[in-house]
Amino acid sequence: MADGEGADDGADDSGPHVRSLLGVYVLDALPPEEERRVADHLAGCDGCGAAYREVADTPSLLGLLDEDDLR
Repeated sequence: MADGEGADDGADDSGPHVRSLLGVYVLDALPPEEERRVADHLAGCDGCGAAYREVADTPSLLGLLDEDDLR
């Protein structure tokens, strides 16, 4: 188990955790229904909310790269 994750990390009162979807969520690439599910979960789950804050700036940072950076 990673730091900050409990043995029951698969679900809580708001349903399954959404950490595996956060990359797609921050890139705004989820279908609308799934995006709502993730947003609703983030509103009530401190652990997933913290994980989201760690990756939330990724799209902005990717925008700073140019083609030469990707080689």
